[in-house]
Amino acid sequence: MTPVKVYLDEDVHHLIAHALRLRGWDALTTIAAGRQGSSDLEQLRFAAENGYAILTYNVSDFPRLHYEIIDADDHGGIVVATQDDPSANARTLLSLLSAFSSEDIADQLIFLNNWM
Repeated sequence: MTPVKVYLDEDVHHLIAHALRLRGWDALTTIAAGRQGSSDLEQLRFAAENGYAILTYNVSDFPRLHYEIIDADDHGGIVVATQDDPSANARTLLSLLSAFSSEDIADQLIFLNNWM
């Protein structure tokens, strides 16, 4: 079982990445990767090519992308959250990461609010 690595889309608060790293998880932000301004599809492909699941607040585009590409292309997993409470998102994400391996989450679309 390989631990899940998390790539945070540019709309996700960087403190979530910090909280994940403090607890030993591999978390990469869009800014740290130098990928600000890349399209959603480019972000998803970058994450997949580098072994990351992507965390995003973009609830309209990423679920659509998942269904558009799932038959033709693999991805490392998409976790969609809302911006309401970054602290709750971090806690819930930590719970999710503890429950799944990288292999489990690959090609999955997960709504983080369903874990709260």
